[in-house]
Amino acid sequence: MSLTMGTEQSAAALRESVAPGAAVRVLLVAGGGDGRVLGAALRGEGWCVVSAGVEFVAVAREFRPDVVVLHGIPADLRGRLARLEEVAPEVPVLFVSGDVARAVARVRALMESAGGRAPSLVVGDLVMDEEAREVTRGGEPVRLTATEFELLRYLMRNPRRVLSKAQILERVWGAGAGARGNLVELYISYLRRKIDVGAGRGVPMIHTRRGAGYVLKAADPGAGGRQGPPPRVSGG
Repeated sequence: MSLTMGTEQSAAALRESVAPGAAVRVLLVAGGGDGRVLGAALRGEGWCVVSAGVEFVAVAREFRPDVVVLHGIPADLRGRLARLEEVAPEVPVLFVSGDVARAVARVRALMESAGGRAPSLVVGDLVMDEEAREVTRGGEPVRLTATEFELLRYLMRNPRRVLSKAQILERVWGAGAGARGNLVELYISYLRRKIDVGAGRGVPMIHTRRGAGYVLKAADPGAGGRQGPPPRVSGG
């Protein structure tokens, strides 16, 4: 079953038409021809797929998906991801790009590994299970402190979005953290050691945008391993 959403009412109608447990409910946020192809491929798995655009937060509220799949999400929609987190904090979010067959395989593997529900957050080969508070990269466990976990969670919930030190301080440490930007630099360096450098991991995912902040991006699967020198870990 598939539907391209235009109103909250149609989302509610679809939710009522699908018997509980009858199929995995996938909310697909994508654009263009690739989005249509991916939607068809996901339906081929026997899943109930709803496609949405700018209204995806309202659709998530009404449709109550089992997983949200974001494919090539436009920049003007990224600011709505925080609202999605508020509306459906328990719903896992999967970011996919590139080859449709690979994207479907990732969704299928994640759903199977979690007994029908995907791990909470996935960016490239980095996976965070929020409920179990476990993180892996490339299938290898990454051991994090509580603060490192919260920082990485914020980065993973905002992939490809540059986050300023002030935004990170407020979200991870709270408003009382003041202007201690060096605290952000320190913990970013900790994460880099564990996410990008530890155990000989490949292309780095955490990047500095000087004068702006930090961004987490999926490593290019075609990069073929580490490019250039290892990422700096001393200054954030």
